[in-house]
Amino acid sequence: MSVQGDIAAALVTSLQAVTWTATADAVTVETKNFPQYDIEDLVNPLICITDGSIESERIARSSHMRDYAVEIYLARHTPEEADCDVMLEMLEELLGYLEDHNWPGITWPTGVTSPQTIVVEKNPGDALQERNVWRAGIVVTFKVPRSH
Repeated sequence: MSVQGDIAAALVTSLQAVTWTATADAVTVETKNFPQYDIEDLVNPLICITDGSIESERIARSSHMRDYAVEIYLARHTPEEADCDVMLEMLEELLGYLEDHNWPGITWPTGVTSPQTIVVEKNPGDALQERNVWRAGIVVTFKVPRSH
């Protein structure tokens, strides 16, 4: 599998093992290449992980630094305002797990450590706000050195 695919798989495995404190509801964590969900799929919180961009930068004559971006979508149908508050708490909890990068028993690709950057966009313009869907798009970038 590719480094980026291995990162996504490790994130899925890691987040599936989490006991979430922000919600007592079952949380689905999965990976998809082309995620599409109906509102019925979002009764409980959903975390979908997919590959993002790859950027390569030369750092020396015989080495590069690759930035592997992984996109994480956190979503839920939120018919009540209180549901939105729970999702915001869950987002904060998810960010903590990503920043800490403390996943006992999970094998990560060689050279992958904690994320370099995490960018969050909550309820972007194409979110289904008229249907009360709360969504956060999260881009997590891991820097991985490559010598050749």
